[in-house]
Amino acid sequence: MTKPLATLLIGLCLGAGPACGRKGPLELPPGRAPMPPETLTAAAAAGSVLLRWTNPAKAVSGRPAGPLEAVEIWVFDRKLPAGGRPLTSDEVEKTARLVRRIPRREFGTSAQRTGGDSGAMAFTYALDPAAAAHEKLAFTVRVFDRHGRASDFSAPVTVELVRKDEGSGRGTVASASPTNGGKA
Repeated sequence: MTKPLATLLIGLCLGAGPACGRKGPLELPPGRAPMPPETLTAAAAAGSVLLRWTNPAKAVSGRPAGPLEAVEIWVFDRKLPAGGRPLTSDEVEKTARLVRRIPRREFGTSAQRTGGDSGAMAFTYALDPAAAAHEKLAFTVRVFDRHGRASDFSAPVTVELVRKDEGSGRGTVASASPTNGGKA
């Protein structure tokens, strides 16, 4: 090899070396997070709302999701979500409040597992009679796998509250419906 060609090759290797590899923070591969919970419903009851949903069995990639580590239940009691579009994590975390994070070890106590291993679960949200009466509430749920990967939020459901006795200040749940056209 001639000296100019060797110098050129060494220069190219030194210049290309730092450009190799991905720059920036490491991210988990896409598709490994669990699918969002399905069939979220809200049933009306005096002084409470019974939420039911089905935990996902698969990840976004289509592979089995494996055991779930936690379930989060969120309520919109001030600003209800706009219908017709999926909710992002940022929107939910800014406008809703976390009602309960249920770890796996409490799946049989805090959230009742219904239907054996089907992934169907239920949770009772008690309405606070001392709190200011809301006309409507909306709920959404997300799950976490054992690696801490969060699913997207489920399609939210809305519950309309109607006063049973205007003088008592106690509210009673009247009806529930999906807010964004989901399969709730």
